[in-house]
Amino acid sequence: MRAVPIVLALTVMMTGQVQAKEVAVTVPATAMPWNPGVNGKMSFGRRDGSRPVMIAGQHLFEGAKIRFSATGETTTIPGGIAIGPDGQADFVADDNIGNSGVVFPGHYIDRATRPIKLNALVGAFIDADGRVVGTPFLVGREAVQSVPAGAMGISLGVNDDIYADNGGSLSVTVDIPEARVIVEDKEAQ
Repeated sequence: MRAVPIVLALTVMMTGQVQAKEVAVTVPATAMPWNPGVNGKMSFGRRDGSRPVMIAGQHLFEGAKIRFSATGETTTIPGGIAIGPDGQADFVADDNIGNSGVVFPGHYIDRATRPIKLNALVGAFIDADGRVVGTPFLVGREAVQSVPAGAMGISLGVNDDIYADNGGSLSVTVDIPEARVIVEDKEAQ
């Protein structure tokens, strides 16, 4: 009796972003958008803020569209005006120098999305060591960003140069698409 090998062809398809995992985080107004110690060439402000809020442990797929939405209010000084996730409407904080004598994080954000306002919610994709991958981006009230190659996490914070006196926080929801894999068995001929 001769054994007849059965050959199975596996077809693996990545389908559209049918399912998404929703991650909710709180970003304090003191949170820097990325770690300037690890990202020396992307330094900003006094570095007196808290660590960025990081979303890690999710499977980020290159090219996937990540959706962000944010609510809440921050202030730049105790008792100051309330500022939403889009930032202070009358204060552009991208290429100019802040009161710290140094640029704002907005300096590193794509010029196509400018102006970047003071205390706007901003973010970056990061690798496993916290290094920024690709270009940091404006989140504001809503944004959609494509995951660049090498991204292992997301880092979030506010666009400011002096953080220690900030108050308030932003509630952020991040929708991360989950891959859906369909495996079809086909008998080879």
